[in-house]
Amino acid sequence: MNDHAVFQGLARALSTGSPPVAWPFAVWKNLFLDCPMAASAHVQQFVGRQMQEQIQLLNDLAKEQNPSAAVSREAAFLQQSALAWSGEMLEVAELVQQRLLSATQAEQPPFAMPVAPTPFTRDA
Repeated sequence: MNDHAVFQGLARALSTGSPPVAWPFAVWKNLFLDCPMAASAHVQQFVGRQMQEQIQLLNDLAKEQNPSAAVSREAAFLQQSALAWSGEMLEVAELVQQRLLSATQAEQPPFAMPVAPTPFTRDA
Protein backbone atom coordinates (compact mmCIF):
# COMPACT_ATOMS: atom_id res chain seq x y z
CA MET A 1 0.00 0.00 0.00
CA ASN A 2 2.90 2.40 0.70
CA ASP A 3 4.25 1.92 -2.81
CA HIS A 4 1.12 3.36 -4.41
CA ALA A 5 1.79 6.55 -6.41
CA VAL A 6 -0.60 8.62 -4.26
CA PHE A 7 1.24 7.73 -1.06
CA GLN A 8 4.60 8.39 -2.68
CA GLY A 9 3.41 11.83 -3.81
CA LEU A 10 2.06 12.61 -0.35
CA ALA A 11 5.29 11.44 1.23
CA ARG A 12 7.30 13.73 -1.06
CA ALA A 13 4.97 16.67 -0.48
CA LEU A 14 5.01 16.26 3.29
CA SER A 15 8.74 15.64 3.58
CA THR A 16 9.89 18.94 2.07
CA GLY A 17 9.72 21.68 4.64
CA SER A 18 7.36 19.86 6.94
CA PRO A 19 7.83 19.62 10.69
CA PRO A 20 9.84 16.72 12.08
CA VAL A 21 8.25 13.47 13.22
CA ALA A 22 8.30 14.63 16.85
CA TRP A 23 6.27 17.74 15.98
CA PRO A 24 3.23 16.92 18.16
CA PHE A 25 5.50 16.33 21.15
CA ALA A 26 7.40 19.55 20.51
CA VAL A 27 4.14 21.50 20.36
CA TRP A 28 2.87 19.88 23.55
CA LYS A 29 6.16 20.61 25.34
CA ASN A 30 6.12 24.18 24.08
CA LEU A 31 2.45 24.81 24.94
CA PHE A 32 2.45 23.33 28.42
CA LEU A 33 6.03 23.66 29.64
CA ASP A 34 8.39 26.02 27.81
CA CYS A 35 5.98 28.83 26.97
CA PRO A 36 4.36 29.13 30.45
CA MET A 37 7.76 28.94 32.13
CA ALA A 38 9.22 31.66 29.88
CA ALA A 39 6.20 33.92 30.39
CA SER A 40 6.28 33.33 34.15
CA ALA A 41 9.98 34.10 34.40
CA HIS A 42 9.53 37.27 32.32
CA VAL A 43 6.67 38.50 34.53
CA GLN A 44 8.53 37.60 37.73
CA GLN A 45 11.52 39.70 36.66
CA PHE A 46 9.22 42.59 35.87
CA VAL A 47 7.40 42.30 39.20
CA GLY A 48 10.74 42.24 41.02
CA ARG A 49 11.79 45.49 39.33
CA GLN A 50 8.42 47.10 40.07
CA MET A 51 8.65 46.09 43.73
CA GLN A 52 12.12 47.60 44.02
CA GLU A 53 10.87 50.84 42.49
CA GLN A 54 7.88 50.88 44.85
CA ILE A 55 10.11 50.34 47.89
CA GLN A 56 12.42 53.12 46.72
CA LEU A 57 9.44 55.43 46.27
CA LEU A 58 8.09 54.61 49.73
CA ASN A 59 11.49 55.33 51.25
CA ASP A 60 11.60 58.66 49.44
CA LEU A 61 8.03 59.50 50.46
CA ALA A 62 8.85 58.81 54.12
CA LYS A 63 11.40 61.64 53.93
CA GLU A 64 9.06 64.00 52.06
CA GLN A 65 7.99 67.06 54.09
CA ASN A 66 5.36 68.41 51.69
CA PRO A 67 2.19 66.23 51.64
CA SER A 68 1.01 67.51 48.26
CA ALA A 69 4.37 66.65 46.69
CA ALA A 70 4.13 63.14 48.16
CA VAL A 71 0.67 62.64 46.68
CA SER A 72 1.75 63.90 43.26
CA ARG A 73 4.84 61.65 43.29
CA GLU A 74 2.70 58.64 44.23
CA ALA A 75 0.21 59.49 41.46
CA ALA A 76 3.04 59.79 38.94
CA PHE A 77 4.43 56.44 40.05
CA LEU A 78 1.02 54.77 39.71
CA GLN A 79 0.63 56.20 36.21
CA GLN A 80 4.11 55.03 35.23
CA SER A 81 3.41 51.62 36.74
CA ALA A 82 0.16 51.23 34.80
CA LEU A 83 1.95 52.09 31.56
CA ALA A 84 4.76 49.68 32.43
CA TRP A 85 2.27 46.88 33.06
CA SER A 86 0.60 47.44 29.70
CA GLY A 87 3.99 47.36 28.00
CA GLU A 88 4.90 44.22 29.91
CA MET A 89 1.73 42.46 28.79
CA LEU A 90 2.60 43.31 25.19
CA GLU A 91 6.08 41.85 25.69
CA VAL A 92 4.62 38.68 27.20
CA ALA A 93 2.18 38.39 24.29
CA GLU A 94 5.08 38.72 21.82
CA LEU A 95 7.06 36.13 23.77
CA VAL A 96 4.15 33.69 23.74
CA GLN A 97 3.54 34.30 20.04
CA GLN A 98 7.20 33.70 19.24
CA ARG A 99 7.28 30.50 21.32
CA LEU A 100 4.10 29.14 19.80
CA LEU A 101 5.16 29.91 16.25
CA SER A 102 8.62 28.44 16.76
CA ALA A 103 7.08 25.11 17.78
CA THR A 104 5.34 24.78 14.43
CA GLN A 105 8.48 25.44 12.39
CA ALA A 106 10.76 22.66 11.25
CA GLU A 107 14.03 22.58 13.09
CA GLN A 108 16.74 24.32 11.15
CA PRO A 109 20.29 23.00 11.13
CA PRO A 110 22.69 25.18 13.10
CA PHE A 111 24.31 27.92 11.10
CA ALA A 112 27.87 27.05 10.15
CA MET A 113 30.38 29.80 9.57
CA PRO A 114 31.97 29.59 6.14
CA VAL A 115 35.59 28.61 6.12
CA ALA A 116 37.86 31.28 4.69
CA PRO A 117 39.90 30.14 1.68
CA THR A 118 43.62 29.83 2.12
CA PRO A 119 45.51 32.91 0.92
CA PHE A 120 47.11 32.73 -2.49
CA THR A 121 50.85 32.29 -2.36
CA ARG A 122 53.37 32.48 -5.17
CA ASP A 123 56.10 29.99 -5.47
CA ALA A 124 59.36 31.66 -6.35
